Amino acid sequence: MKFCLLALLSLSFSKLDAQPATQPFFGSHYLKVPKAYTDSSWKLAAYIQQQVRGVDEQTYAAYRWVTDNISYDMDSMLSINWSKEEDEKVAATLRRKKGVCDNFATLYADLLNRMQIPAYVVNGLTRQNGRAARTAHSWVAVQKGNDWLFCDPTWDAGFTTSPRYYLNSPVDFIFTHWPFDPMWQVSNAPVSLKDFENGRTFGEREVSFINPQDSIKHFLALDKLQQLEATTRRMEATERTTQAVKNWTGYNNMNIAVIYGEQDMNLYNEAVASLNTANNYLNRFIEYRNNLFEPLKPDDQIARMLDPVKPAIADAFKKVEGIGRIKENFQYDTGELKERLKKAETRLQQQKEFLRRYLDTAPAQRKQVFY
Repeated sequence: MKFCLLALLSLSFSKLDAQPATQPFFGSHYLKVPKAYTDSSWKLAAYIQQQVRGVDEQTYAAYRWVTDNISYDMDSMLSINWSKEEDEKVAATLRRKKGVCDNFATLYADLLNRMQIPAYVVNGLTRQNGRAARTAHSWVAVQKGNDWLFCDPTWDAGFTTSPRYYLNSPVDFIFTHWPFDPMWQVSNAPVSLKDFENGRTFGEREVSFINPQDSIKHFLALDKLQQLEATTRRMEATERTTQAVKNWTGYNNMNIAVIYGEQDMNLYNEAVASLNTANNYLNRFIEYRNNLFEPLKPDDQIARMLDPVKPAIADAFKKVEGIGRIKENFQYDTGELKERLKKAETRLQQQKEFLRRYLDTAPAQRKQVFY
């Protein structure tokens, strides 16, 4: 089941002065990709790998393709972006050949990951013309060896010379980009939002991460829900003085709630399936009983006919108890389902009692048990 998530990415686009890129510029690896390879990210990534040798060159070739072929959607820059699943977002970006920063970043990160180059979309605030923006922005963290460097394909879109926001070091990038999750500053002493807003990105500050690279490695090994919860914990431990930070914290928590909602939906459906299994076995036994156990089976086979019912009911109860355990959920009527499970338990006890009497009766007198 898919949900629409409110991304709250009203994004600015101006390209301003920043620290120069700290990595080589691979100008010879500009690719004019045939149209047949640009309708999906896996085709595009495969084409880049075929045509360009070397991780550094592939990283740049993908960046150059995105910044040359995707244009900024000015009509959407101030609108609310109802984001979809990432694969749908990537497909839409390739189809429309335009988007906002979230589209640029998601597409570029997806291409790199498909080429086994670790990349992650980072969200935060930017500082332009000496002022911190009030709207959220998206960029990409790229792993190069043991280091994490940063790219902003949105700000480099349409460049004709060297890209200015390609593989910048964390020390350089913090001048213009402040991530909501402090871990993505890749610094053991992250810059506060207040200092970022005032342009104070140097100086003594409290150490928060002993080894940021290890923190990121551990983070990326988590599943999606664990990543969201870890991000929320770090964000809630920082100051939230602007509406954009509050919005993103709320958005992150909403994603958590959606995942828990999906888990609850799965638990509810699985509980119903287990209840149906229990009722099917019960109904099969009752139908056989109504036919006076004809055709007759050996006693041991008859005795085992009700064996699957109790485990199925127990499994259903376990699934029901898990619904809303972490996040309260009023979407599913677990009370009604519990009542149905109790009725199944009562039916099981009634049939087990009949079966006990039947098996305890001498074979010659068993027909009387049915009446």
